[in-house]
Order: sequence, then C-alpha cells, then structure tokens
Amino acid sequence: MTYVGLVGMGVIGRIYAVNLLKAYQKIRVYDIDQEKAGALADRGARPVETARALAGASDVIIMALPSPEAVESAMSGPKGLLAGVRSGAVIVDLSTIDPDTSIRMYGLARDKGVAYLDAPISGGAPQSAGTDGARNANVTFMVSGDEDAFERARPVMESLGKEFFYLGPSGMGTIVKLLSNLVSGLINLVCAEAFVLGAAAGIKPETLLEVFDETDANSYFLKDYISPRIKGRDFEPGFSVDLMYKDHRLAGELAKRLGIPLPLNDLATQIYQMQRAQGLGQKDLVEAVRFWGRVSGVDIYQPREAYQGRS
Repeated sequence: MTYVGLVGMGVIGRIYAVNLLKAYQKIRVYDIDQEKAGALADRGARPVETARALAGASDVIIMALPSPEAVESAMSGPKGLLAGVRSGAVIVDLSTIDPDTSIRMYGLARDKGVAYLDAPISGGAPQSAGTDGARNANVTFMVSGDEDAFERARPVMESLGKEFFYLGPSGMGTIVKLLSNLVSGLINLVCAEAFVLGAAAGIKPETLLEVFDETDANSYFLKDYISPRIKGRDFEPGFSVDLMYKDHRLAGELAKRLGIPLPLNDLATQIYQMQRAQGLGQKDLVEAVRFWGRVSGVDIYQPREAYQGRS
C-alpha cells in the first residue's frame, strides 16, 4: 500500500485532496491553517499538525503551495518535511515557483536520501483550463528531477492528471511552467485590450468570441478559460491575479539572471501589479478585462454606439 500525504489545502490543494481520496481513501493532509487542513476530515482526509508528522507517515508527498517561500518553509526547519521524511520517499511539488528554489529543494532532499520532483501542472484538455482541469483530473504535468523517482510517483500523480512531460534535471519543469504562464498571462491581457476596444467601437463581447472562434485570434486559453468567464461574467478564481503576477515576476527574475530581455513580460507584470494595487489580487486573472475597461471608461457589457467614422 502506498501512503500519500498532501501539503497545502488552499483552493487547488482541496481539489487535489478530493481526487486523491477517490484513489487512496485515506490521505494525510497538512496546512499551516489547521481549519483548512480539517476541511475534508469527514471524507477521510486525516489532518496532522506538522509537515514533519505528515512526512513520517507518507511514501509519496504532494505539495501544492502558493510561493517559493511557502515551499521552503514546508520543506525545512525542525517541523518541516525533511525533518521527518521516510528514506526512499518521493516529494512531488506541484507548486509554481522559481527554478533556483526547485534545484535547492532537490539538493536538500537528496542529502536526506529522498527524491524531490518539481512537477507543476497546467490545463491539458478541452474545458479543463485552470481549476476546471484540476477538478476533472486531466491536467498536464511538467516534471523534472530523477526519472526513476518520477516513475515511482507516477501512479499517485495519475489520480490528478493525464498528460506527463518528463523534462530532465531539477528545475526544468518549473521553467517550462513559468514559460507557459508567461504566454497565457499575455494572451489574457491582449484579449482584455481587444474586448475593451471592441466595446468602444460598439461590438459586444459575445460577438467577438463567436468570430474569434473561427479566426487566427483563437487559442486554447481564450476558448477554454477566458471565453466562459466573460460569457458568464465570472471573475472569481479560477487562477488569481496574485498568482499570475507572481509567475510573471518569477519569469522576469529568471530572464534577468540569464541576460534575456522580456519587455512584454515586464509590462504584464506591471499591469497585474496595478490590479493588485486596486485590491483585485484575489479576483480571477480575467478581471483584467473589467480593469482595462475602467481605465478606458468602457463597460464591455454595455458597448457604445457602432463606430461611424471620424467626426
């Protein structure tokens, strides 16, 4: 029997916990917020008081945390995973962090005789972008670390997703995830501009979505993530502005270390930060369309009169 532990019971962590419980019936869970840790106790999730206690009772440990600092805190210290982890265990980190932290955690785990995989996820099937993919357990994993550890952990990971890319040494999975979110974050902002300009010219967002579905403007992220949220006027995460800001910031920091200019990423980072400064950090990233509308004095759901040419 494989004993599974989960660290991080935020929005996405709770979804992972539900899917793990379907496959493993009882799992141990830990969160610094004990109320969150106990949220699924009635369904078989067994909350523990420390990451160390969870590690001592788990063969495969899934981490779903919001930042590099949270990952390092969960891994290190007298109450961290590495203080109590079983020899031969595999730690699978699904968090989107920076590659330097991933590589450092890999080294610390190796020194303890255990494996660490950075294995961030993204939507990988129709109607499965963002949290929808996590709920449907058909996300795509970008995995790096020791390949034999990946094969040992894969049966547990298959209860959470369907597509797997093994990308090589530690840190590479994290890098590819940052690049994926760089692209989706920019698509989101470009779409926000298009819908606001369209409304200013008298075009409804539903019309644009219908047309874009059949033009070069179409993309997986537009169709599966942005479109249903605009149609449903749903601006609750999903994937938050705070998280997208963090991922653009981390991509920018990596680019600086490698000497690569990323002017569009830099601009995106500032725009997401502008939204955070207005208290929108916990809104879905598609909130950008309403934010840009307010900046421009346009409500996409109340388009202006049709453009009549220059006055």
